[in-house]
Amino acid sequence: MFSQKDRLPRSEFGVALKTNRRISSPHFLILYPQGMRGYAVVIPKKIVRLSSARHLLKRRIFEALRTIPLPPALVIFPRSSIAGVHYQDIQSELTKLISSIPR
Repeated sequence: MFSQKDRLPRSEFGVALKTNRRISSPHFLILYPQGMRGYAVVIPKKIVRLSSARHLLKRRIFEALRTIPLPPALVIFPRSSIAGVHYQDIQSELTKLISSIPR
């Protein structure tokens, strides 16, 4: 998990969702708003029903993000196909996606 100061504040979350800077893959949709700082991973109940499975997936995503140089702000939405994906695949896909974001 990121520390409180590294998380995207709720007050800026709505503005971040309205950004048109998006990048996607078969398992993720990533928003990278400009002029903001902070990170968020959003996993709705529609994607993964059990809360323990949602938290496990969120921890895997956060752990994969720790090893990647990140832009100032990111909002990550996993797609429903993420349910059976292994950690190494999550890490490699996020690395590929985030490295293609223009700096």
